[in-house]
Amino acid sequence: MVGILRMLVYEYVDNGNLEQWLHGDVGPVSPLTWEHRMKIILGTAKGLMYLHEGLEPKVVHRDVKASNILLDKHWNAKLSDFGLAKLLGPERSYVTTRVMGTFGYVAPEYAGTGMLNETSDVYSFGILIMEIISGRVPVDYNRPPGEVNLVDWLKTMVSTRNSEGVVDPKMPQKPASRAVKKALLVALRCVDPDASKRPKIGQIIHMLEVEDFPYNRDERRGGRAPTKARLPGKPTNGIDDGEIDNSGDNHDQPFRWKNTVA
Repeated sequence: MVGILRMLVYEYVDNGNLEQWLHGDVGPVSPLTWEHRMKIILGTAKGLMYLHEGLEPKVVHRDVKASNILLDKHWNAKLSDFGLAKLLGPERSYVTTRVMGTFGYVAPEYAGTGMLNETSDVYSFGILIMEIISGRVPVDYNRPPGEVNLVDWLKTMVSTRNSEGVVDPKMPQKPASRAVKKALLVALRCVDPDASKRPKIGQIIHMLEVEDFPYNRDERRGGRAPTKARLPGKPTNGIDDGEIDNSGDNHDQPFRWKNTVA
């Protein structure tokens, strides 16, 4: 820093950005294992939690995407590029601004109204999860009809009970089916068309970290049959691992699952 001049300094990251590993020329087998991918997803979520819940005023990043996720030699994720970021004061639930961001990642309500808050970042993060799992870009016009839009294609695959079919074919070893379903369920919650029903980033981290998600402990210990997972207000999506508890729609409370089996 010299006088009024300021410089933003990043630590050196050996592995560049996430986009080059997902969509670059990495050969027939990607070095990104399932464990690496989940580590990147969780690390990005924790970076967003710091922006949304650890700062005052809070920061909305506004451009969460693969090329803005930097990776060190241990595949730790670093959220970068704050050129579009906006501050959101405690007295305001949103800020109205000119729509910015990257096509395919922008939340629909933000694109339509220009009203921006943390749920816009959550939507973009949900797209990022889908991209990391599938190895596909959010919008790809080179793909056949029905597969152009990543969200629509993934919802179709899940609804037809083909969750494993969305996994990146370049992944060196296929993950457990239950792990895939868990990650997809989190992603689908993040891209809920109703922004008010999207989980907060702290709740997302809880869903990603808890070992028995989406089973509750009573089911695992008591041997109760798991109930079907459902998207809020939607028919079954083919992930049969619990039921979302949105009673009261109090999104300030920790995310919980309920068992409907008597």
